Amino acid sequence: MAESMGTENALAGGQRTLYAVGERVSGTAGLREVLEETLRRVIDLLHADAGAIFVAEESARELVLSAYLGLSERFAAQEARLPIGTCMCGLSVEGADTLYVVEDARVEPRCVIGNCMEDGFRSLLCLPLRAGGKVWGLLRLHGRGVGAFGRQESSLLVFIGSQLGMAIQRARLQEEIDQLLRRVEAERATLDSLMRSLVDGLVLVDGEGRVAYWNPSAERYLGLSATAVLGQRLEAVFSHLRTIVQDAAQKLDDLRQALADVASCPQVELLVTSPAPRTLQARFFPIEGRHGSGIVLRDVTAERQLDEMKSQLLSTVSHELRTPLASIKGFATTLLRDDVQWEPSAQREFLQIIDQEADRLSELIANLLAMSRLEAGVLRMDLGRVELAPLIAEVVAGMELRVQGHTLAADVPADLPAVWADDRRVRQVLHNLIDNALKYSTGGRVVVRARHEGDAVHVSVSDQGIGIAPDQLARIFERFYQVDGAAARRAGGVGLGLSICKGIVEAHGGRIWAESTPGRGSTFHFTLPVQPPSDSEPGGAKDATGANTNARCGSLPRSGADSPSGSLGQAGAIDASQGYHPRRRR
Repeated sequence: MAESMGTENALAGGQRTLYAVGERVSGTAGLREVLEETLRRVIDLLHADAGAIFVAEESARELVLSAYLGLSERFAAQEARLPIGTCMCGLSVEGADTLYVVEDARVEPRCVIGNCMEDGFRSLLCLPLRAGGKVWGLLRLHGRGVGAFGRQESSLLVFIGSQLGMAIQRARLQEEIDQLLRRVEAERATLDSLMRSLVDGLVLVDGEGRVAYWNPSAERYLGLSATAVLGQRLEAVFSHLRTIVQDAAQKLDDLRQALADVASCPQVELLVTSPAPRTLQARFFPIEGRHGSGIVLRDVTAERQLDEMKSQLLSTVSHELRTPLASIKGFATTLLRDDVQWEPSAQREFLQIIDQEADRLSELIANLLAMSRLEAGVLRMDLGRVELAPLIAEVVAGMELRVQGHTLAADVPADLPAVWADDRRVRQVLHNLIDNALKYSTGGRVVVRARHEGDAVHVSVSDQGIGIAPDQLARIFERFYQVDGAAARRAGGVGLGLSICKGIVEAHGGRIWAESTPGRGSTFHFTLPVQPPSDSEPGGAKDATGANTNARCGSLPRSGADSPSGSLGQAGAIDASQGYHPRRRR
């Protein structure tokens, strides 16, 4: 009777343990909490003296102690990590049995007798924690007496072991999912950051024609915020484009056709007037693996302006070359005629015209060469001490021979300090600015001034000419740019001279700018340093770092404020190192 009641109590205790373990495993508790609670209940159920639960780490082939009860801290520290396949615990997780019982550790060679005996343990039970055909860990119980554990509760323990195995498996899977989600989130954040930082606008459209992504560059180019367009149909964007795109009806038709044939990656070019005038190239592409399409909006304004400038350059250069060549050819042919005897005065006049037109050709070619050298960074700069006052006086005196209806003067103090510069390049800049002043004024006073200001000398060239409109003043330093107007067309040139001046002045470490009032004249300013850079020494050719070498001008700036010309004055001022010197015009 008593034996029957004991059996019933054991069964009831086992059922309660199973229910509690199942509830813990299926609940929301953390893995450590589940292991500790289950270990406590199993120890109570089997009247064990101590116990531990290990979690398997396949990569390291180790069992890691994750929960224990009744073990000394010394014992737990010694068995914090057990190698798989060496001791009884490590061997049991590789075996095929569902339960391993050791009645006396002293006679079991697979046990590490030292650790167990030092804490007084004689009996041992090892339960592999299996789930899904894989061992996820080990439950180990200790008894101080011999034969403390039997196999009566083996089915109960196997079920508990499977429950614990599933708990560990679920925790591991959750860890992997969390790691994967973190990696996906990091990659998504990186991708979003890249897409947001794109210079090009990026628009993604889903299979239903709704805007799924709209980056900041698209906002900037089209003047529509992401919050206003996300989730909206693309036709809503087209309605906005109708108000800001030139030739809107035709362009919208082109966009719709591109969307219909997105697989061919078509392109549509749009001239946008708002929020800022620009030329946009809309390039379509399909999104692989899902229905939808993407649009890349690229700002090609600068490229189209460059194409226009190239076309203008070719047109202007061809005209500027044909005109002097026609004069040279015509007057040379005239002089060579055998049927006419020319008076010496007529011959001299014809030769003077040929000489002047040859200078004009040399000027044009020298401008083009100087521009190419500046852009390539190979224009030689022989820097050294330059006395600016006599140089200005010499240039002004040479230019006086060309004055017709002008008064050309210099206002330079006698105590003007020397500058750190290339005297030939400074002559080039002065020639250009004075020549511009003479070309773009029908008379009046042209004055070259120089003053010492701090660590630089400030030079200016003023005229009383036609002046420059404010909207054109901001662009006159650009390559190939020429001010509109009859005076500019009469003066000729290809729009390079002032760009060359800007490159030369800035290569010296100075700056150049212009001030103008339409109808009253213009003043062009530039500065040159008085002292060389701190690591430079006088003499020799210097580069931008001050090293004794052939100095190179950097890339020519593409914008600034300058004068209406674009021609450089005397050809000999372009590159005196070529051994060419200007002929005086009469």
